[in-house]
Amino acid sequence: MQPGPLLLSFTRAPWPLLFATAGLGLALCLYTTGHSTLPAFCSAVGGLSIVTSWPTALKAELALNPAQHMLADWALMLLAMMPPLLAMPLLHVWHSSLPRRRIRAALVFLLGYTVLWMAAGPLLMVLALLLQLSVAGAALATALLVALLWSASPWQREALNRGHRMRRIGLFGWAADRDCLVFGATHGALCIASCWAWMLVPLLGGAWHIPLMLVAGVIMLVERLAPGDRPRWHWPAILPRLDLWLLITRKVAHSHD
Repeated sequence: MQPGPLLLSFTRAPWPLLFATAGLGLALCLYTTGHSTLPAFCSAVGGLSIVTSWPTALKAELALNPAQHMLADWALMLLAMMPPLLAMPLLHVWHSSLPRRRIRAALVFLLGYTVLWMAAGPLLMVLALLLQLSVAGAALATALLVALLWSASPWQREALNRGHRMRRIGLFGWAADRDCLVFGATHGALCIASCWAWMLVPLLGGAWHIPLMLVAGVIMLVERLAPGDRPRWHWPAILPRLDLWLLITRKVAHSHD
């Protein structure tokens, strides 16, 4: 899709509501900064790099930041980053449901989606802790490299392709609720598979946690909106392609000859 029509589509439902929801999540993340938040998690880990046993480091980290606070911060992080990624599946659920069931169907879909991402949060936090303990000051750079490699991999492309497939939604009763719940959980699992590496980056951002959330959110949206392709190694969608840049440069040079 060309940039002009794409930006224009952002003015149509449900995009304004989804961007507003993400803005609310971002505002709440900013408000909670200074309490027991995920940036505090990252900065505190740096002092644990001398610990040789990672279970000991994990216990120490949980003592500094209670699990319930970290999960609450993870939920706010999801609220700030995920809503724009859900435009297409939410539209599918909305248009596939009877008018009187649409809000209920959307909420059930979101329940299935959120449960999967909340379950993934502790796993990604532990992975961030292990990465910090393993490579210390290079943890963020390592996470960025991993994210770029994952974005270029055929496995991420396969997850994105499967995430674009819409499931049939029933019209009545428990069958309709079940279909919405399964669709939400399935879409959540595929979203985790495609986005986990970029979600890891803000967890290691320290004082740059909020800006990196914004950057990672934009990257994931760009990848979600990029044209589909067969699963193969490819240039990450967020990086300018050198071959296209050279082609454009040559065309400009020839036009001036």
